[in-house]
Amino acid sequence: MRKLILLITLISLLGTVQAQKQGIQGQVFWVSGDQMPILIPEKAITPQQGIVREVYIYNAATLKDATQQDGFFSEIQTTLVAKVLSSADGSFKVKLPEGKYSVFVKEDKGLFANLYDGNGCINCITVKPRKYSWITLAVDYQAAY
Repeated sequence: MRKLILLITLISLLGTVQAQKQGIQGQVFWVSGDQMPILIPEKAITPQQGIVREVYIYNAATLKDATQQDGFFSEIQTTLVAKVLSSADGSFKVKLPEGKYSVFVKEDKGLFANLYDGNGCINCITVKPRKYSWITLAVDYQAAY
């Protein structure tokens, strides 16, 4: 009986260790100003700057699962699974189980995300076994394209 309990404990611990080797990592950038150098050839694009922000990670959410006003989201109807603060250069990393997630950046006016897949999933990223999925979050609501 003790061997069986030990075996079950080891198997559950192995599953926990594997889950810790996967998740989402990325970088949050601030983009503002005129980003259209084609119209003014001598003007350079403003370089992106890494920023410190709270990154909110929810189970995958579609446009139907959230309220959107003036480009910012609120009242996300899926589960918040993680929050992480990006470092001074904008980088972050969070351990997550396999699955599909929506990633938002916290701003004063609400949660910001600017990408959607073909099914209306907001800023979606998939976490696969034993891999960190990369995402670049461009906070660009003050940029002109």
